[in-house]
Amino acid sequence: MLLNHARALAKMEAAGLDALVAAVPRNVYYASGFWNRNLEWGSQEAQATVVLTRDPARPAMLVVPEFAIASLLETPTWIPQLRVTEFLNTSMLAREPEPVRLDPLQADAEKLYSEKVVGELDPNVVVGTANALRDLGLATARVGFDDLRLAMHVQQELPGLHWTDAHNLWLDIRKVKTAQEIEFLRHGAMLNETGLNEIMPLIRPGRVWNEVASRFRQSVQDRGGNLIAAQKALQFGAEYGGEYFPDLMFADNNWKVRTGQTIIFETWGTYSNYAFDMSRTVHVGPASAEYRRICAAITAGQAEAVQHLRAGVSTHDAWKAISKIAYGLDIPTPKKMLVFVHSIGLDIIELPSAYPAFGRLKDFVLEAGTVINFEFLYFGHSVAPYHLESSYLIREAGPECLHTMPQQLFELE
Repeated sequence: MLLNHARALAKMEAAGLDALVAAVPRNVYYASGFWNRNLEWGSQEAQATVVLTRDPARPAMLVVPEFAIASLLETPTWIPQLRVTEFLNTSMLAREPEPVRLDPLQADAEKLYSEKVVGELDPNVVVGTANALRDLGLATARVGFDDLRLAMHVQQELPGLHWTDAHNLWLDIRKVKTAQEIEFLRHGAMLNETGLNEIMPLIRPGRVWNEVASRFRQSVQDRGGNLIAAQKALQFGAEYGGEYFPDLMFADNNWKVRTGQTIIFETWGTYSNYAFDMSRTVHVGPASAEYRRICAAITAGQAEAVQHLRAGVSTHDAWKAISKIAYGLDIPTPKKMLVFVHSIGLDIIELPSAYPAFGRLKDFVLEAGTVINFEFLYFGHSVAPYHLESSYLIREAGPECLHTMPQQLFELE
């Protein structure tokens, strides 16, 4: 199960909540395992919700569009009860009598429907969520929502409901990963590395970069992964005004590899909705002695700094200690080093910090089971930039790197 249920119950208890409602697609997936291709539309309106209760006598409930019942045959949910809603008139269509049966799919869907669905068809997700709360005796309860528009509309159905913003609470619950989540994160890291290893032999002077990016994209997708910003595929590197910039993130992939070029692998993607993210740096042909020295110094500094990433340490305290190491390195303009620690999971940057999380020096405490990305991203251009980033599982005994690709400069012959 993806959900850290024990942690969710403890967090609800600490916040004085009787229940949590997930409506953001990632939280719905996390809480229930339910996923449907329509959730990839990026719609601003919730399509499904989960009501997660604190009282063990009140089981959780999943609210889904009726047409999506069949999805639960492929990806079953642990949640024992469902309510179903109309969605774009698909129920009207499905309920129209027809003499043809589509067994075994129809028989299995009907069996699941009879075992799990309670109540009548609801007209929309607002009424479905309100009725789920009524069914569970929570019509006047204190409930945390991750979608405040949904909360306000549900309250119109349940005037006695007390709702609060639970956006931060869901991120806090997700901070400590379950075994299933860690498995997905490990597999994503492996897919990423496999793709990078496959493209290394292609990176030769004269090669059009689009061919390299296409090969990486194909490698990841063939193995069941997806790429974030798939048009670019390998995020850094582009030309502007006829000049190549190794840390430019424009979508240009039409430049040609040249001798002496520094190329940064910054690779983002997902496997089973869980993100992978890693940085390595390659140099086309032998690097200069000075660039090798800079890269070796940064690599050594990163290896020393990672030991500060331990359970019980706040990311703010870790950042201060690590920045002291980074800024003390014998490299040109050491303060051009971006030291960055971020949690990773269903979001590529999953900061369990107070909203808005993307400000400066946001702070959260590392716990055993947290998975983070730790980055030394050197943007100095006196010689060339050098980026190094890996994913780490925080354990009581210390951080465990999820990647096997060496943390070094790769010089391509």
